[in-house]
Amino acid sequence: MSSCRALFVATQLLTTTSTLAFRPALFAPVISRPRVSINGFRTCKTLTMATKAPAKEPTKWTTKDYRRPLHWVFKVGDLAKTLAFYEEGFGMHVHRHEEFASGCEATCNGPYGGCWSKTMVGWGKEDEQFALELTCNYGIDSYKAGNDFRHIAVDAKAWRGPASQVKVEDGRRYVKSPDGYSYLLVDTGSASVPSEPFLFVSIHVADVPRSQQYYVDVLGATVRPGGPGAETGAQSVMVGFDQAGTGVCLELVQLPGGGQVDHALASGRFATETEDGAPDKVGARVQEAGGDVLHGPLKLQPHGEEVVIVADPDGYEFCFVDARGYTNCINVRDSAEGTTVDWPYRERLEKAARSKENPKLEVAKVLAGDYDVKRICGMLDGWVERHPVVVFAQVTCPFCKKAKELLSEVGAKYEVVEVDAMEGKDGFAIRVELDKVTGRSTVPNIFIGGKPVGGFSDGVEELHKNGKLVPLLKEAGAL
Repeated sequence: MSSCRALFVATQLLTTTSTLAFRPALFAPVISRPRVSINGFRTCKTLTMATKAPAKEPTKWTTKDYRRPLHWVFKVGDLAKTLAFYEEGFGMHVHRHEEFASGCEATCNGPYGGCWSKTMVGWGKEDEQFALELTCNYGIDSYKAGNDFRHIAVDAKAWRGPASQVKVEDGRRYVKSPDGYSYLLVDTGSASVPSEPFLFVSIHVADVPRSQQYYVDVLGATVRPGGPGAETGAQSVMVGFDQAGTGVCLELVQLPGGGQVDHALASGRFATETEDGAPDKVGARVQEAGGDVLHGPLKLQPHGEEVVIVADPDGYEFCFVDARGYTNCINVRDSAEGTTVDWPYRERLEKAARSKENPKLEVAKVLAGDYDVKRICGMLDGWVERHPVVVFAQVTCPFCKKAKELLSEVGAKYEVVEVDAMEGKDGFAIRVELDKVTGRSTVPNIFIGGKPVGGFSDGVEELHKNGKLVPLLKEAGAL
């Protein structure tokens, strides 16, 4: 059968002989900017652009205990307003901008599986100075803030925005980003803006001595002198990760009232560059100390950086990434479109992500663009005809994982097609065509014996509970 006819017929046959129900599984004004092109959408599994030869000195990759504070991660709602704040208020610039079609395997964008973007901003060069990582999840305007993040301290001379935006609290001067993140403007006595205006990141902790011990004994930090803008007294401590003692530090401040740290949804993440192989060692050290390793060690695509994500006693997330791999990330800036944002394209994605009917399908349509329907349907027909069980899945999808685990548990043979790990835009086109056939735009989307049976909870799990899964698998030749 040509096109998706084979799948369509199989679906029609199933709907006449089965009572299973098939259910279909993200705008804000933007600042006027020149229309520019964007990096091609990429997943967190497939490399879609070449990177230049590493620019770092190789000795840094293998120097024992090499550490360099890289950036703090913020989740932002309106990227255009946020960039205007940093560019016009602080004189920062975009180091690099990337778009991703699905959630990060290491939850770089938070616990969200949809399309998102990453924009690195700062002063100077990213491979030499501290930066900010702005993650923007399409369809989400804001994130509930907790009591964790206090502020980032910067040299006061770095602020060049309107004086009206500066607010005085307890004798200190602050400015806030559009998402409410605070910046403490510190008079360091410098005659001009220093080469590194970032001073430190200040966070609340529930128990300063406990946190200090963990950072020093487990994560390898050292206690640093406070300096301008820092809190004083026994209720706070400054720690740093770099060997030279000149990098951006973390200020740990006792949470007032003896309460617990609440990260809510806006929680950030602190990233540190290490020598090659160090993420493995950091992960092992955290495990030995009884700490939490949240992700990894693993290599993230498309750039191949090795990372481990660990948590401190208060649940703050720390990313340790190897220097060689992170150089590949930084080199995105050297691509033809590595520092630009296509605002009209983002607008289309925002509209799709906010669809009231089926946002995931509408996003898939935008990402798929124009495609060869006959070729895509031929791919779908081929998979379903060649394999007794086909699981159309996504790398970061927890229900896909559960479906595969259940099929493995009963001993079934099955083929997995990770749509977010496919080259180009084929994965999105496949989602669109699958929706036409099955009425499902979500994953997992499972076929047994050439017929769609739903996803996990409304598909294989339901069949298994009713004692129908194993017979169906046997009939299809999967057992």
